[in-house]
Amino acid sequence: MKKKFQVEKEEEILTYLEEKTDYSKKKLKSMVKYHQILVNGKKIKLPLSLKQGDEVSLTTEEILSLPFEIIYEDQELLVVNKKEGLLTIANGKGEENLYHQVLEYLHHKKEMVFIVNRLDKETSGIVLFTKNERLKEALQKDWNTLVVERNYVAITTGNPLLEDSIQSYLKEEKNTFVHSAKEGKLAITNYCKKKSNGPYHLLDISIQTGRKNQIRVHLKEKGIPILGDKKYGGERASRLFLHCYHLSFYHPKTKKLLSFDAKIPKEFLKWFSF
Repeated sequence: MKKKFQVEKEEEILTYLEEKTDYSKKKLKSMVKYHQILVNGKKIKLPLSLKQGDEVSLTTEEILSLPFEIIYEDQELLVVNKKEGLLTIANGKGEENLYHQVLEYLHHKKEMVFIVNRLDKETSGIVLFTKNERLKEALQKDWNTLVVERNYVAITTGNPLLEDSIQSYLKEEKNTFVHSAKEGKLAITNYCKKKSNGPYHLLDISIQTGRKNQIRVHLKEKGIPILGDKKYGGERASRLFLHCYHLSFYHPKTKKLLSFDAKIPKEFLKWFSF
């Protein structure tokens, strides 16, 4: 559904639309971000002053263009495919993050959102949200028990074995660098080599624990760092070539096994075919 307004005098756009509609300035800003507000048929950026004779149009239908891919959504769950280079949650430095994007999306539906799992900023793939806090807490409380599979695909250098299981205790230093130590949190990473292309290798990875930088640290310490991993000694590339493509877990209330897949990013296709 579209609404159109003919501007009669010069006025700041948010003030104008707040008077003309039932929307708050916060919601209007979100609508601008998702190109639901046009002036003279064109996308706009804030701040903006309207002129006499301008035509303002609002699309009040469900958002058509989102900055993230929805894999699955129902009344309780939202599963999305996070882009590489995007924080999962805010870091206090004002950077754009997935949680804020999802919050804005569900704001239009007047729904709450709670994050269950996280990915590193440089990693792409599946992130799970719930729409009520009880379900989030139930999932996080028994996460390692409820999860059946967490699978990643990575491109590495070095000389990986056909398959391997890596187990160590991970410790994070004050500079956020993570490494194996005698004391720390147990981390278990399994991989198998699927393909090779010269010095580059495609690994299918499954994890039994979800520690910070776990896969990156384990592969680096095995001498097979991930392509594009600046933090842990990987060869320079356009991105970190690590992607979470599969997640399956039991719903804590219904006990039903849920399974989700995220498509492999196009950047991976330049190195390997799938």
